Amino acid sequence: MDKIKEHVLTTENLTKLVHIVNEEMDGLALEYHQRLDSIIDGITDVDRRLERLYDALETGKIQLADLAPRIRGLQNRQEQLQLRRIEIENQMSDRKVELVNLETMTEYIADMQVVLREGTLIERKAFIRSFVKDIRVSGDDAVLTYSIPELPEKVSLEEVGVLPTVQYGGRYWT
Repeated sequence: MDKIKEHVLTTENLTKLVHIVNEEMDGLALEYHQRLDSIIDGITDVDRRLERLYDALETGKIQLADLAPRIRGLQNRQEQLQLRRIEIENQMSDRKVELVNLETMTEYIADMQVVLREGTLIERKAFIRSFVKDIRVSGDDAVLTYSIPELPEKVSLEEVGVLPTVQYGGRYWT
């Protein structure tokens, strides 16, 4: 427990972890935006092509029988791109990529240190299992593999008043 407090839950280590996590999250957000931009470009291209085919059809330059298979193909492509766009937008909103705030993480680390210092044996074991992935011992050396502990989601309390009571007439039974 002391070694974890000394080597894992330190300000220097914490700063490095926050930096790494933020870089990774920035990379994911950038990747999603690049995919989305590519899909939007594809949708725009399909829309332009369909517009040209519709113009040719309206002016009578080409007959519907000649254009129908091509229009169907482009409409199918357009639907696929729209579905992919919705999928990526949902992934982006599900991830809600937020950069880790060093101050928030520092407060959280302080709370974790309290758990290690004052928690019951069961609480300390559960806490360590939540982020320690592997411990390899070789002679007098131990290598600890861990991940950044998950920040708890914000807890909101909702106060609900007591339901009103309704008094209704009743009979006394004798």
